[in-house]
Amino acid sequence: MLIDDENQQHLKDEMEALKLEILAVYRASGKRTTGEFEKGLEVVYGSNSASLFGFEYLSGRRAGKQPPVKAIEDWIKAKGITPIEAKMKVSTLAYLIARKIAKEGTKKENNLAIYTQVVTPERIDQILENIHKLNANAFIQEVVASITKAFNEYQ
Repeated sequence: MLIDDENQQHLKDEMEALKLEILAVYRASGKRTTGEFEKGLEVVYGSNSASLFGFEYLSGRRAGKQPPVKAIEDWIKAKGITPIEAKMKVSTLAYLIARKIAKEGTKKENNLAIYTQVVTPERIDQILENIHKLNANAFIQEVVASITKAFNEYQ
């Protein structure tokens, strides 16, 4: 049906635009290191639905659970950080950072609430409003076509 196809295409366009905006905010933030965030950001489409999936680690971490040491080690290497002590291995530094994050969490001022910066209530309302307009226009076109058909049949 035309309405569903138009809505689905509009939804796809909007979701791809959201994804691009999230990536733009991410790249502008200076937090890019390994590129894993970009690889992990994806939109999954269903019939008349779409879901955006991505990593949440930019939003910070509460104290309690230790992050993966390997991820911290990769981050250290990507940032070009070297341990202060010459004898310390990067893996040791990564473990110590992970342990500190587990004890204290991350500082709020270093967090990036990337999704809520782009996917705002106003933006969602805008998307819904555009879909409602598509539905109204398609409905009007169907009514006009039906009336025209009926008029032509009775002449």
